[in-house]
Amino acid sequence: MKTKIVFLQKLPFLFCLMILFACNSKIYSQIIYTDIPDATPNATFTLDLNNDLVDDFSIYFGATDKVMCSPSNDNAYAGNFVGGMYLPWAIAQSNSICDTLSTWFDGSNPGTLAIGLGTGYWAGQTDKYLALKLIVGTNTYYGWVRLDMSGASTSFTVKDYAYESSPNTCIQAGQTALSIDENTSRSGFSVYPNPVIPFATIQTKDNLKNATLTICNSNGQTVKQIHNLSGQTFSVSRDNLPGGVYFIRITDENTFIGEEKLIITD
Repeated sequence: MKTKIVFLQKLPFLFCLMILFACNSKIYSQIIYTDIPDATPNATFTLDLNNDLVDDFSIYFGATDKVMCSPSNDNAYAGNFVGGMYLPWAIAQSNSICDTLSTWFDGSNPGTLAIGLGTGYWAGQTDKYLALKLIVGTNTYYGWVRLDMSGASTSFTVKDYAYESSPNTCIQAGQTALSIDENTSRSGFSVYPNPVIPFATIQTKDNLKNATLTICNSNGQTVKQIHNLSGQTFSVSRDNLPGGVYFIRITDENTFIGEEKLIITD
């Protein structure tokens, strides 16, 4: 009986510890969101992602109808390398931004957001997100900035930005606060079965109109590409790809839908 009484006396203390632990989890995993008056600069917009008075990225005009992105120091943006150009992704809301995006480019490779009407992923896009990687000391943080781009790439608007203050922690594009499903994968599609033997089925969350599927190897090299995909479900055959780890990326009409790891087994 005495033991039971002592245990009951300790319950309030244990309950307080549980609350403190939960609160601390929120403290150490926190999204820092910055809303700014919509900025449509005539020249260069310098982005201080973590508001420490150090410029982390620059978005600027390389010509009248050419918009560029250049990270400072070791910071980086997510994109791909096509036709001799580095092209930052125009990411849709709720896509996960973290180390699973397999290709990141630093300041030694400035990215072309758009040139005129046809080059890059950003021309004519509204409320899309640029995926960002921030390096501070030995820590890596992930974040986003939301942009609009005119159809002819003659102007751009910066709306807001955010980053996850816990190192090496994913953030969703457009996410401004922690939610109960913050650790849930929010890519725009799923792959099954995975690992793959003869073929895989792709299931997208939204209806695709004119999509391109790209498979890259672990070195970022394109090994297979399928164009003009539509609908929400389709199959991809392994063909002659050797066993290993690959990445599937899907874009739809110049909008980045998502990226998933693909494992091929023999």
